[in-house]
Amino acid sequence: MKTPFLPKLAALLFVGWLSATHAHAQGKPPATGSLFEFQGTLNLAGLVGESGGTFGIGNLKDGRPAIKVDFPASKGYPGISFPSPKDGWDLSEYGGIAVDISNPGTVTHTVYLRAENKSAEANPWSVELIRVAAGETKTLKVPFGKAFGGQGFALDKTKVSAIRLYVDPPKEGFAMLLTNLRAYKASAPAPEAPKVVAGATKPYITKTESPADHTKPYGLNLVLVKDWTFGKNRPDATIKTREDLDREFYYRYIYNEGKLDTLATYWSVHRDYPDDSPKNLHVFGDNTLTLKGRIPEGGGLRKGGIESGMLRSKFNMTPGMYVEMRAKLTKGIGAWPSFWLNPGVQYPDGTFSKLGWPPEIDIFEFFNWQGRAKTKELAVNIQVNNRPEKFGNPYAIFTALNKDNEYVPGMDFSEDFHVFALDWHKDRPIWILDGHPIKQVYYEWGDAAPAHILITNQIGIEFAKDAMKQMTADESNWNYEVDYIRVWERK
Repeated sequence: MKTPFLPKLAALLFVGWLSATHAHAQGKPPATGSLFEFQGTLNLAGLVGESGGTFGIGNLKDGRPAIKVDFPASKGYPGISFPSPKDGWDLSEYGGIAVDISNPGTVTHTVYLRAENKSAEANPWSVELIRVAAGETKTLKVPFGKAFGGQGFALDKTKVSAIRLYVDPPKEGFAMLLTNLRAYKASAPAPEAPKVVAGATKPYITKTESPADHTKPYGLNLVLVKDWTFGKNRPDATIKTREDLDREFYYRYIYNEGKLDTLATYWSVHRDYPDDSPKNLHVFGDNTLTLKGRIPEGGGLRKGGIESGMLRSKFNMTPGMYVEMRAKLTKGIGAWPSFWLNPGVQYPDGTFSKLGWPPEIDIFEFFNWQGRAKTKELAVNIQVNNRPEKFGNPYAIFTALNKDNEYVPGMDFSEDFHVFALDWHKDRPIWILDGHPIKQVYYEWGDAAPAHILITNQIGIEFAKDAMKQMTADESNWNYEVDYIRVWERK
């Protein structure tokens, strides 16, 4: 797992000495739950600065000593890590960890506290953040098994190997004062967190129900601003006919005056035949809309030889919104279903905003080739076209993805419907699967235009021509079924 910290900068300050008790030797804290003790004068032995974070001794308003952490202007995530026993803390009797934070400055800042395990494939963790206003003191608590108030990733409480405190990349330096890092008792047992490791067997639900309440996203409480619920015989549908679909969507990319029908990277071309045509690629079922894939007369398994449906929203998204789609995906070698955000606005009068690319946010992509005949490996990404100096450099805050930037929970996403979402927190987007976060990064959208939503049934992969020799002309594999797409925002 990638963490938001660059290589550690050792900056150890010894003042007095750190007490060593038998309980510590066994990895258990004293009865008070203290995880960083002071004996005599304040002792900072064992603390480690990370990504430029430094520390020393400061004083609270009442004169008591505290750990003063300085966070410099940085593109990384500066902070500190606390010392832990060789085999980690045994916190099996506790519900979480906490620290008291005081802000001696004049600006409100957000601080993160995170507990981790060591793991060969991915580092299980629990994390929480808090905003501390100028002159304010608050307690930041991290319940085990939780992440940002919701269900988090599996954490072995008997082997907490790292405790880290850090901030988002600051544009200007600032300081915080810390006291009383401790483990706290839980009033009730924390619920089991899903296990998230590469190759895990179905840690998340494998079939979802379409919620009757359209006003709330899957697991959150926000304000609904756009509801596309599909189905020709469905009481709650908002898109029942081709006329409804035409009102809300385009069927080509925004480039070339909104008429670009394919990209260089895949084989299929996008078409929008009339609803009553046997060639129709946007087919309403009783409760869904299916984006079809088909080989037309004279076509074949080659570049330009396949036709498929796509949707480009006329509605535009901006940072702060939340988008969610429930869908069952295509399958077979050569299938490349995608759900993404691309910058640019097509105005009703036929004119266009600035159409720069990148950035691009891939809510998901599935590349079905090189052994990926089944849709099992979910990829997410922010595309900056290998030019981070121009388009920004995404930094991982947390991730359950493997080293190839893919999430592999051990199930086939073409067998059942799943809920895919992006919670586009400003500068901190979170990818969510079936109500559970799987990745968050720090990324500034910058001066790019608002984004439109793309659901693209891409078939045939141009950059993997040799692998496409295994592809078959089975059109039944190429159905991209969509239950709904909805957008919410925070007021």
